Amino acid sequence: MSENTVIAVSFVDPSNAYQALSELRGAGLEGRVEVLAASIVTRDLEGRLYTPEGDDTVAGAPTIGGSLVGLMIGVIGGPVGMLFGWTGGLLVGGAYDIHRADDTDSVLGEISRYIPAGGTALVAELDEYATEVVDTLMAEQGGLVYRRSADVVREELEAAQEAYRKAQKEAAKAERELHKAERHEKAEERKAAIKEKLNVH
Repeated sequence: MSENTVIAVSFVDPSNAYQALSELRGAGLEGRVEVLAASIVTRDLEGRLYTPEGDDTVAGAPTIGGSLVGLMIGVIGGPVGMLFGWTGGLLVGGAYDIHRADDTDSVLGEISRYIPAGGTALVAELDEYATEVVDTLMAEQGGLVYRRSADVVREELEAAQEAYRKAQKEAAKAERELHKAERHEKAEERKAAIKEKLNVH
């Protein structure tokens, strides 16, 4: 019986990451592991994520965009990732009630840390029959595997996206209240100016 997992593997040398991806695909063709989606992910010094190479075999989708891995990279590297501080940018949040933030950080935050600024990682969704197969392949290329259940990753992606939606609502509400206060202040200033003119005359 296989286990549906997500792995992140960090490499010092980018060429090792590409070799590891090749070895993983080879193991998939041999039936030692089922590779549902796999991608090389790099992060530049500003914290932006790129996927120079990847594939997605789920339901015959031609690109990584339709997979759990694609969604995860999009969340970590996008506005949601900025909210949680995963992009290397500012951690917004503070005043917002971030649902399950600690749990989310423990998995998605950890995966993000496996893609350091200026670094390269291999991220994949697998059906594994024995974890030793992938662990051995990655170790041969100098990579250490971080592995979590795909179900846990899905749950935490949903929690992170929900927290982001809540944060957006809070920000929009705060902006509306600020505009309202500004309009009120301008109206009071106009009234005061009119009164002053009347008093002068």
